[in-house]
Amino acid sequence: MPHLRKVIGAVLSFLIIATGSPVTTFAGQAAPPARAELGVTSNSTARLKREIDAILAREFLPFTNAGIKVMSLKEGDTIYEFNPRLLLVPASTQKLFTAAAALSLLGPDREVATTVALDAAGARVYLKGCGDSLLSGADLAALAAAVGPKMDRGREYSLAADLSCFDDLYRGTGWMWDDDEMLISPLSVNQNAVSVLVQPGPREGAPAVVTAEPRTSYYTLENLARTGTAKEPSSIQASRRPGEQDNVVTVTGVIALGSAPLVKQASVWRPELMALTLFRDALRAQGVKVTTMTTAPTPAGATVVARAPRRLEELVRFALKTSDNLTAESLLKLLGLHASGQPGSGEAGSVAMRGYLGRQGIATENLVLADGSGLSRYNLSSAETMTQTLRAIHRDPELYRIFQESLPIAGKDGTLKGRMKGSCAEGNLRGKTGNMRGVSALSGYASSADGEPFAFSIIIQNYAGSGRQAREVQDRIAALLCGFRRSP
Repeated sequence: MPHLRKVIGAVLSFLIIATGSPVTTFAGQAAPPARAELGVTSNSTARLKREIDAILAREFLPFTNAGIKVMSLKEGDTIYEFNPRLLLVPASTQKLFTAAAALSLLGPDREVATTVALDAAGARVYLKGCGDSLLSGADLAALAAAVGPKMDRGREYSLAADLSCFDDLYRGTGWMWDDDEMLISPLSVNQNAVSVLVQPGPREGAPAVVTAEPRTSYYTLENLARTGTAKEPSSIQASRRPGEQDNVVTVTGVIALGSAPLVKQASVWRPELMALTLFRDALRAQGVKVTTMTTAPTPAGATVVARAPRRLEELVRFALKTSDNLTAESLLKLLGLHASGQPGSGEAGSVAMRGYLGRQGIATENLVLADGSGLSRYNLSSAETMTQTLRAIHRDPELYRIFQESLPIAGKDGTLKGRMKGSCAEGNLRGKTGNMRGVSALSGYASSADGEPFAFSIIIQNYAGSGRQAREVQDRIAALLCGFRRSP
């Protein structure tokens, strides 16, 4: 079969190069029209088309689907396209829709605040979260330090988590049973996970040395990891079994003797209660007596005594640079909260996102927006819709500056830090990656060798094995775009 695949690819590549025209089908889809039909007729563009077509034929035909679109943001014409309207799973490039809608509808300066309020009777303290996915244990300690001097040290207080900003669904629509890396909550802390630090023991066969943050009684750490030989590959895993609600984080595997420490993340069940537990402990450290803990909305008449704000721009930047799913889902629910005036839901957020795209003149009737992060395989989009969204945000200079600066830079940072090094795309291309089993995508902005700005989207789907080959193809196409000149 590998030999047959190579033969088929070679034949198709030969036909493309020999005829200068695209193959007639790609994984059952009609090939794009000739360049003359798109108003782009230069020899350099035709050459770019032949080169990209040949790459696709060699690497993927006839087994794998792909959708590609490249448009000039200066001239407005199409530089290259292949199955641009083919509906595919966008994976984490879905975050581009979420980020664009959040910046446009909510504004980069919007404050996403975590607040502390005291009821009128002065007996209960309310910790209210409203979607700050970057809230840390240090932030909670700072809130406690601000609140402490205002509390009566001789009085006992109960503590409540106010979760009224969002609905009570922890997961997005269409997530798989093992998509348990994080749970969505309006009151988050430490990315709703335990950070586990694993170091080798003093000798081969000794238990690994394991510590975790944040330090709290809310979870139990079970260490089953051992120290291997100096040459043994590390295989450390830290996890809470999917669906497990006892918050037992189990560390397994081997860490090589003398190797550097490893950091792993494990999600916790009901993460808002971990935040509440940390805040309770911080209040006690301030000398405040806290007895019971519960969840309840802040009542009318309560007084806000402390707040920890975060600008929405910071959340968007973190979501795009690191491809953070929790932040993207929190942004989606914030959109829902803003649009409906009810506890933010993924469904209401998706309606708001669809409305935003429609107002940009982007057709949405074939678009499926199931979540904000791209974890859901229910999501369906196309390379054309992606590039149209990128073009829409480009039209607003201030929002484009924030949006573009939030994207990973090829070879420099974020999820593109290790890619395209040494090519003309390094330091040039800014894009959002998307990867899940059988899907790999890259969408963003790049400039040609002449400085002409492009918006592009590459979505590759339905392949066996890892996504390494798909990512390599994306990087090669990116280098062709960055090296492109309209005039030879």
